[in-house]
Amino acid sequence: MTPGAAVHRERRTQAERREATRSALVRATVESLVELGYARTTTQEVQTRAGVSRGALTHHFTTKADLVLAAVDHLYEEFSESVREAAAELPPDPVTRLRLGVELIWSRFHGPLFVAAMELWTAARTDPELRAALLPHERRLGAQLRELSAEVFGEQLARHRSSEAVYQVLLTSMRGQAMTYALQPDAPRDGRHVQNWLAVVESFARPQGAGR
Repeated sequence: MTPGAAVHRERRTQAERREATRSALVRATVESLVELGYARTTTQEVQTRAGVSRGALTHHFTTKADLVLAAVDHLYEEFSESVREAAAELPPDPVTRLRLGVELIWSRFHGPLFVAAMELWTAARTDPELRAALLPHERRLGAQLRELSAEVFGEQLARHRSSEAVYQVLLTSMRGQAMTYALQPDAPRDGRHVQNWLAVVESFARPQGAGR
């Protein structure tokens, strides 16, 4: 092996180690947010869970806000990937696709992404540093979520002149409904609210003038 090849191999190994450390910190933050909440998710707690040094933590994340936002980004990437994989299996028929699409999106409001995000929304009300970091982050993720919804529901709804309003109402309503499960974790997830969402999106699947 030539000296140049050895140096290249060592550089790649260092990069892999750095990425492994960062991933361990992000995973530890997710676990702590879900299990302990934002207030008890300290940098020391994350460091201990990840099994890394203080220097390693501060090398990757200089503030707690940076750390928790990276954790939510990680969860959103996993969320997006799982939704896109499921959306690829949805049938082309518009009405059937819309019904299954509502169920698909709603099912994703029950996982760790929503729990972690809810912790940050609540904490940001009284934490100026977190709020300042979270607002642009939320806007970006909101735009990505609307794009993802268009993939789930298909071209017919995406082309509708009121599609943006439909997405906003649907996602906001789902977020609000999901928040009630923080107090009622055993409440049924398939209540009347699901039928109401289906009625809303199905009304946009009908050709204009149909049913009049």
